[in-house]
Amino acid sequence: MFRLLFFISLFILGTHSDLLLQERSRGATLKPISACCDIPELGDSKPLAECSNPKLPGPCNDVQCVFEKSGFLTDRKTLNVEVYRNHLRKWKETHKGWDLAIDKAITDCLHKDLRQHLDYPCKAYDVFTCTGIAMLKKCPPEAWKC
Repeated sequence: MFRLLFFISLFILGTHSDLLLQERSRGATLKPISACCDIPELGDSKPLAECSNPKLPGPCNDVQCVFEKSGFLTDRKTLNVEVYRNHLRKWKETHKGWDLAIDKAITDCLHKDLRQHLDYPCKAYDVFTCTGIAMLKKCPPEAWKC
Protein backbone atom coordinates (compact mmCIF):
# COMPACT_ATOMS: atom_id res chain seq x y z
CA MET A 1 0.00 0.00 0.00
CA PHE A 2 2.80 2.37 0.93
CA ARG A 3 4.59 1.68 -2.39
CA LEU A 4 1.40 2.38 -4.33
CA LEU A 5 0.95 5.75 -2.58
CA PHE A 6 4.63 6.52 -3.13
CA PHE A 7 4.38 5.87 -6.89
CA ILE A 8 1.13 7.84 -7.18
CA SER A 9 2.80 10.76 -5.38
CA LEU A 10 5.81 10.60 -7.71
CA PHE A 11 3.51 10.52 -10.74
CA ILE A 12 1.55 13.58 -9.56
CA LEU A 13 4.72 15.44 -8.66
CA GLY A 14 6.27 14.63 -12.03
CA THR A 15 3.26 15.78 -14.01
CA HIS A 16 2.99 19.04 -12.08
CA SER A 17 6.67 19.81 -11.52
CA ASP A 18 6.86 22.17 -14.50
CA LEU A 19 4.12 24.29 -12.93
CA LEU A 20 5.95 24.33 -9.61
CA LEU A 21 9.21 25.36 -11.27
CA GLN A 22 7.49 28.14 -13.25
CA GLU A 23 5.90 29.47 -10.09
CA ARG A 24 9.24 29.48 -8.22
CA SER A 25 11.21 31.00 -11.08
CA ARG A 26 9.05 34.13 -11.06
CA GLY A 27 10.24 34.92 -7.55
CA ALA A 28 9.28 37.70 -5.19
CA THR A 29 9.88 41.29 -6.09
CA LEU A 30 9.79 44.69 -4.43
CA LYS A 31 9.52 46.57 -7.71
CA PRO A 32 7.02 49.40 -7.69
CA ILE A 33 3.65 48.04 -8.77
CA SER A 34 3.72 50.50 -11.67
CA ALA A 35 6.41 48.32 -13.24
CA CYS A 36 3.86 45.52 -13.50
CA CYS A 37 1.46 47.24 -15.90
CA ASP A 38 2.76 47.85 -19.39
CA ILE A 39 1.00 51.14 -20.08
CA PRO A 40 1.63 52.28 -23.67
CA GLU A 41 3.08 55.74 -24.29
CA LEU A 42 0.40 58.37 -23.66
CA GLY A 43 2.10 61.28 -25.38
CA ASP A 44 2.18 62.23 -29.03
CA SER A 45 5.55 61.83 -30.73
CA LYS A 46 6.14 65.48 -31.70
CA PRO A 47 5.86 67.02 -28.19
CA LEU A 48 7.80 64.07 -26.75
CA ALA A 49 10.62 64.64 -29.24
CA GLU A 50 10.65 68.39 -28.66
CA CYS A 51 10.96 67.91 -24.91
CA SER A 52 13.59 65.18 -25.10
CA ASN A 53 16.57 66.90 -26.69
CA PRO A 54 17.99 67.58 -24.22
CA LYS A 55 15.85 65.80 -21.62
CA LEU A 56 14.93 68.33 -19.00
CA PRO A 57 16.01 67.51 -15.42
CA GLY A 58 13.71 66.85 -12.50
CA PRO A 59 10.35 65.16 -12.13
CA CYS A 60 8.35 68.15 -13.39
CA ASN A 61 10.19 69.89 -16.19
CA ASP A 62 9.90 67.24 -18.91
CA VAL A 63 6.24 66.48 -18.11
CA GLN A 64 5.50 70.22 -17.95
CA CYS A 65 7.13 70.68 -21.35
CA VAL A 66 5.10 67.87 -22.95
CA PHE A 67 1.87 69.16 -21.41
CA GLU A 68 2.57 72.71 -22.62
CA LYS A 69 3.50 71.65 -26.16
CA SER A 70 0.46 69.32 -26.32
CA GLY A 71 -1.91 72.12 -25.30
CA PHE A 72 -2.95 70.32 -22.11
CA LEU A 73 -2.37 73.47 -20.03
CA THR A 74 -3.91 76.92 -20.45
CA ASP A 75 -1.09 78.29 -18.29
CA ARG A 76 1.53 76.68 -16.04
CA LYS A 77 -1.03 76.00 -13.29
CA THR A 78 -4.28 75.29 -15.14
CA LEU A 79 -5.25 72.08 -16.93
CA ASN A 80 -7.12 72.53 -20.21
CA VAL A 81 -9.65 69.86 -19.27
CA GLU A 82 -11.32 69.64 -22.68
CA VAL A 83 -8.06 69.21 -24.61
CA TYR A 84 -6.68 66.60 -22.18
CA ARG A 85 -9.99 64.69 -22.10
CA ASN A 86 -10.14 64.67 -25.91
CA HIS A 87 -6.53 63.42 -26.07
CA LEU A 88 -7.29 60.56 -23.67
CA ARG A 89 -10.44 59.60 -25.57
CA LYS A 90 -8.57 59.62 -28.89
CA TRP A 91 -5.79 57.52 -27.33
CA LYS A 92 -8.40 55.05 -26.05
CA GLU A 93 -9.72 54.54 -29.60
CA THR A 94 -6.33 53.30 -30.79
CA HIS A 95 -5.51 51.25 -27.68
CA LYS A 96 -8.12 48.55 -27.34
CA GLY A 97 -8.65 47.09 -23.89
CA TRP A 98 -7.82 50.33 -22.07
CA ASP A 99 -11.38 51.73 -21.95
CA LEU A 100 -11.88 51.26 -18.20
CA ALA A 101 -8.44 52.69 -17.42
CA ILE A 102 -8.98 55.84 -19.47
CA ASP A 103 -12.50 56.29 -18.11
CA LYS A 104 -11.08 56.07 -14.57
CA ALA A 105 -8.37 58.61 -15.42
CA ILE A 106 -10.96 61.02 -16.80
CA THR A 107 -13.18 60.57 -13.73
CA ASP A 108 -10.38 60.75 -11.15
CA CYS A 109 -8.00 63.32 -12.58
CA LEU A 110 -9.68 66.04 -14.62
CA HIS A 111 -11.94 67.92 -12.24
CA LYS A 112 -10.09 67.68 -8.94
CA ASP A 113 -7.46 69.84 -7.31
CA LEU A 114 -4.69 67.26 -7.35
CA ARG A 115 -1.43 67.47 -5.45
CA GLN A 116 1.30 64.82 -5.67
CA HIS A 117 3.46 66.67 -3.13
CA LEU A 118 6.64 67.45 -4.96
CA ASP A 119 8.83 70.06 -3.30
CA TYR A 120 7.13 72.63 -5.56
CA PRO A 121 3.73 72.67 -7.27
CA CYS A 122 3.60 71.20 -10.77
CA LYS A 123 0.14 70.84 -12.33
CA ALA A 124 1.38 68.73 -15.25
CA TYR A 125 3.09 66.25 -12.92
CA ASP A 126 0.03 66.14 -10.64
CA VAL A 127 -2.35 65.31 -13.51
CA PHE A 128 0.06 62.91 -15.22
CA THR A 129 0.73 61.00 -11.99
CA CYS A 130 -2.99 60.77 -11.25
CA THR A 131 -3.56 59.49 -14.80
CA GLY A 132 -0.90 56.82 -14.38
CA ILE A 133 -2.30 55.68 -11.03
CA ALA A 134 -5.86 55.51 -12.42
CA MET A 135 -4.65 53.49 -15.40
CA LEU A 136 -2.64 51.17 -13.15
CA LYS A 137 -5.76 50.51 -11.06
CA LYS A 138 -7.64 49.40 -14.19
CA CYS A 139 -4.72 47.77 -16.01
CA PRO A 140 -6.08 45.24 -18.52
CA PRO A 141 -5.06 41.64 -17.79
CA GLU A 142 -3.15 41.37 -21.08
CA ALA A 143 -0.92 44.31 -20.05
CA TRP A 144 -0.17 42.92 -16.58
CA LYS A 145 3.35 41.44 -16.47
CA CYS A 146 4.04 40.59 -12.81
